[in-house]
Amino acid sequence: NLATQACLSTTQFKHLFKISMGVSCQKYITQLKMEKAKTLLTHTDTPIGIVAELCGYLSPSAFCRKFKQYFGETPKAFVK
Repeated sequence: NLATQACLSTTQFKHLFKISMGVSCQKYITQLKMEKAKTLLTHTDTPIGIVAELCGYLSPSAFCRKFKQYFGETPKAFVK
């Protein structure tokens, strides 16, 4: 979708994005999602399942796996 918005092929978009931002588009999006999740878990009482949904994850378990991979601990452990 982003490549289409920029009127570029997917390959061109990925290449230019990485040159411009220093990371792949997918990694950048993951960083944004994880920082949003961290903020929600730190500053609200929103349940983990809802945080997952708000961050674009269809499955709370997929969100928990990615969160643990990114931060080194589960969302539940992070909240404590």
